[in-house]
Amino acid sequence: MDAGLAAVLGALAGSMATISAAIAANRSQRETARFTARAEHQRQRREPRHDVYKEFIAQASRLRDQIEIFANFDLYPDSVTVETVTRYNDTVKVLQEKWVEVGLVGPRDVAAASKVIEELGRSSALQVNRLQWFIDQEEEQRKIEEQATIEGSSMQLTALLDKFIETAQVALDDDRSLK
Repeated sequence: MDAGLAAVLGALAGSMATISAAIAANRSQRETARFTARAEHQRQRREPRHDVYKEFIAQASRLRDQIEIFANFDLYPDSVTVETVTRYNDTVKVLQEKWVEVGLVGPRDVAAASKVIEELGRSSALQVNRLQWFIDQEEEQRKIEEQATIEGSSMQLTALLDKFIETAQVALDDDRSLK
C-alpha cells in the first residue's frame, strides 16, 4: 500500500472514531438531561403533595386525639362540654377542607383513603353531638350506646389513618419500591 493511501485511510479512521465519540457523548448528555428533568419534575410534583398529606394527617390525628375524649368520657365525666364538642366540630370542618386539598393533588387511591376518613369525621361529629345531648337529657342508656358507637369510630379512625399514611407513602415514593 502506498503511503498516500495509508495516510488517507488513517485520517478517515480517525475521523470516524471522532464522529462516533461525539455521537456517543451527545446521547449521554441527552440521557443525563432527560434524567435530570424527570427528577426535577417528580420533585415539583412530590413537594406539594407531601405538604398537603402532612396537613391532612396532622388534622386527622387531632381528630383522633379529640374523639378519644368522648370515647372515654366515663373516665372523665366533665370532659364532654359545649367547648369540647364545639372544638371537635371545628376540627372536623378543618379536616373537610384538608380532604378537598388531598383530592385535588391526588392520586385517586390517596384521595379515596382521605375521603373515608373525612366521612368518618362527619359521622363521628354527629355521634359526639348526640352524646352531648343524651348527657344533657340524662338519658343513661342512650348515652352508653352512643359512647360505644364513638369507641368504634375511634378505633376505626386509627386504622384508617394508618392506611392513609401507608397509601400516601407509596404515592410519594418515586420508584414505587414501597408498593
